Amino acid sequence: MAIDEELEVTVGDIRYVLIPNQYNFIPAGSFKSDDLTLLLVYLTAPGETISKSALCKFRADLDRDDIFQPSFCCNIVYYGSKKDDLQIEPDALEELAAWQTKTETFVTGNSAVKVAPGPYIFAKERTWQPWRIYRDFNAIVMTSLKPSPDGSGR
Repeated sequence: MAIDEELEVTVGDIRYVLIPNQYNFIPAGSFKSDDLTLLLVYLTAPGETISKSALCKFRADLDRDDIFQPSFCCNIVYYGSKKDDLQIEPDALEELAAWQTKTETFVTGNSAVKVAPGPYIFAKERTWQPWRIYRDFNAIVMTSLKPSPDGSGR
């Protein structure tokens, strides 16, 4: 992975432009601020039980997303509950190990703020939405698209 001044990132052989998330929902100090940290946000609610089947359904939805790459699974962020308010079943932990998850972070969150599940990048003390860059070698795209700053385009 590399980042340049224009906030373009390459993950594997896929290029992304980074759009600042409207709400910086990752607490400062959660990850090294100088590094690019790939994150996968999984939405939770207090009292929820996280099972292998729930994770597999989540992953199946992600696999259809052109943004998602398996390397985003290295850091899972459970957004919506404290660790003590969740139960993670042993088979779910085995599934996360198969995904090569290295860290799990729990963010209580703010119920008034909408955070979409899926891949994010934490860099420069900010939460960023990665948007895949497609090269238009044949010049068939006549209108450019810029995601809305409120994040509703996800």
